[in-house]
Amino acid sequence: MLLSKITLENYGVYKDRNTFDFTSTSEKPIILCGGTNGAGKTTLFNSVMLCLYGQDSFEKRTTKKDYEEFLKRKIHRYLGSKTVADFAAITVDFEYYHQGKVANYSVTRLWKNDDGKIIENFSIKKNGEKLDSIDESQWHQFIRELLPRGVARLFFFDGEKIVKIAKEGNEDIEIKSSFDMLLGLDLVEQLKSDLEINLMRNIKGGAKEIEEKKDELDSELTELKNSVSDLEIKKEKKLDGLDEIQKTVDEYEAKISRLGGGYATQRHELQIKEAELKEQTSSVEENIREICLDALPFSMIPKQLEQLVVQISQDQEITKNHFEKQSLEENLSQVSKEINEDQFWNDIKVDPNLKKEISSKIENLFQANISSKSSETQNPVIDLSPKDSEKILDTIKNIDDILLSKLEKHTIEYNKITEELQKIETALSNAPNDDEIGPLITKLNSEHEKMGVIKTEIDHFDKEIHENLSLASLKKSAILKLVDEKYKQKASETNLQITRDVQKVLELYSSKLREKKLQLLEQYLIEALQVLLHKENFIEKVVIDKKTFAITLYRKNNQEMLKDELSEGEKQMFATAILWALAKTSGRPLPFMIDTPLARLDIEHRSNLVETFFPSASHQVVIFSTDAEIDEKYYAQLKPFISKSYLMKYSSDSGSSKVEDGFFWEQKVVN
Repeated sequence: MLLSKITLENYGVYKDRNTFDFTSTSEKPIILCGGTNGAGKTTLFNSVMLCLYGQDSFEKRTTKKDYEEFLKRKIHRYLGSKTVADFAAITVDFEYYHQGKVANYSVTRLWKNDDGKIIENFSIKKNGEKLDSIDESQWHQFIRELLPRGVARLFFFDGEKIVKIAKEGNEDIEIKSSFDMLLGLDLVEQLKSDLEINLMRNIKGGAKEIEEKKDELDSELTELKNSVSDLEIKKEKKLDGLDEIQKTVDEYEAKISRLGGGYATQRHELQIKEAELKEQTSSVEENIREICLDALPFSMIPKQLEQLVVQISQDQEITKNHFEKQSLEENLSQVSKEINEDQFWNDIKVDPNLKKEISSKIENLFQANISSKSSETQNPVIDLSPKDSEKILDTIKNIDDILLSKLEKHTIEYNKITEELQKIETALSNAPNDDEIGPLITKLNSEHEKMGVIKTEIDHFDKEIHENLSLASLKKSAILKLVDEKYKQKASETNLQITRDVQKVLELYSSKLREKKLQLLEQYLIEALQVLLHKENFIEKVVIDKKTFAITLYRKNNQEMLKDELSEGEKQMFATAILWALAKTSGRPLPFMIDTPLARLDIEHRSNLVETFFPSASHQVVIFSTDAEIDEKYYAQLKPFISKSYLMKYSSDSGSSKVEDGFFWEQKVVN
């Protein structure tokens, strides 16, 4: 898919007709949209999803009433009066490649305020003609099948959302909420339901009784689904309230932090931790002393130890030669005695002269070996027993292999504990007086109590939602059981059996597809992390749990890395990498829309995004930015990849935004 054009007419701060040409090339995939805060960047960013999906475009479930209230505020109001425009409209034009052909679609959503009631009109054109091949009532469904909402939203990168994921560490929820829709498994579930309906229709005999029972169960199932929907809306409102309280909590915590309140509220814990660390320090010191009392001091004379090892080895060789010479002499005496006796030759007919010659040869052979040992024989210098020699060699080897590594380990541990102890001692010395911090902490505790009440209510909603979903699952099972029990004898009929077989295949398909796509997601995630973090040997592997979708990071040698070890900037890169990997896993070539991408990033990670992510994120990348994010330096770096750029300027005189070609810094670059 390629965005061709977006048109906003009397929508938000955009008065009259405003058109953005988004055509781009593979060599220059970036469309850059600039503007100060309030000039309409986010309005344009959100307009694509709103045009395509209407009430379903929002991140949170929205009632029709809330949707209409939202639209009333979005129809452009003329400055200095209560008059609003006659209508507001958004049109999204895009190219879509399907079955070897490129089709040009134009989707328009228009709203009118008819005496307080919002009238919405939705239309689709294909290649300049009204989409007559599909009934108008199915146009919404057509867009959802062409561009599934769950997949499309993965390509919308909201900087604030990325910060929220990074801060709250809820990336597993993001993956879990996106995964089934990303895989198209919602369509599989619909197919399974359709197969069940087909099964019911093809069963003959007693059909009326079954249909009545099924209608009853379907009605109960619908009530449960509606109840779940209502509970989710109530839950979302509570979550909004929780967000507001969290903002107040953040303000109090910021004030307390400026006063050193973090130290004050943790004074008791810090004192306990200080005592624990001092005890650990004593323990580590004792371990180091024990190592030093062992053979470790010998490590200070490595050359002498090396000479000692050589000498002991030479002495062992001398001792070995002594033993071998002694053994050969004893064996020679015994062999000579036996071969000189007549009994030795009884079974062999040998001439006496030959017998004498053989005996002489054997004796000469032994004598030669004894002589070679004699020439090498000298007395050992140290003259240790074999047992003592091995013990000393083992002790020397132990110095290098074990004692030094133990000393290094304990020294690192000691330094780490000492550094932490110094931080705690500093924190305790910086803690403010209770009368300074007390009133703020009281207010903070009050807000936390409110949060606790709301969280309890949210937990209650979650429990009700879970119970209703469980009941819904039981109702679905009851429908299946109704058919199975009543018509077991018909299971052998071809149509019914095929339906059951297909349902089993769909279950297997869902399971296998999840497993395969999860592996692909892991692969894309590690690739994205290596690009965005731009650190060698930092993160080598990621593993995503098949059930919980929790992500575990690993360094080299399968050493687990905790997410708390990441800096704030790295956590944002991690969140960005997850969304990028999910988008790539979808397998759909859609444009990337990126709003306020650099607002809270440090310099290093801003550079990584500009240099590596923006030019290669997708075949088309639309960036919405202020001049503080894409500054003059970053603009110059992106310039070779930019097809078009726009600047939204808000005029307080007209109460609307005006769109101009070019970005903040374009004139400077040209000059």
